[in-house]
Amino acid sequence: MESEIDEITREKIRNILTPDVQVCPTCREKYKEEASCKACGRNMLDPSYKGMVYECPLCGNLYCEDCWNKMEAGTLKHEHDEENSGGGLFSR
Repeated sequence: MESEIDEITREKIRNILTPDVQVCPTCREKYKEEASCKACGRNMLDPSYKGMVYECPLCGNLYCEDCWNKMEAGTLKHEHDEENSGGGLFSR
């Protein structure tokens, strides 16, 4: 049951990672872990973040635009978490 709730929460966070949706500071802090870049830790719910949000299609981890570009260039290593799955690209 708890993993089902976690997935529902994760899906809600994915849906609000767009530039036209703002969240209150309390929720921004509460969901910081779920909405932060897996590589650098940047909270992509923060209104100052205007870049794209990327999600690895194999592990489901979220990445900010800067870190994603570094992984594409090969200057940042990306390791998959076997337990997650998903994929996509979001604009923020």
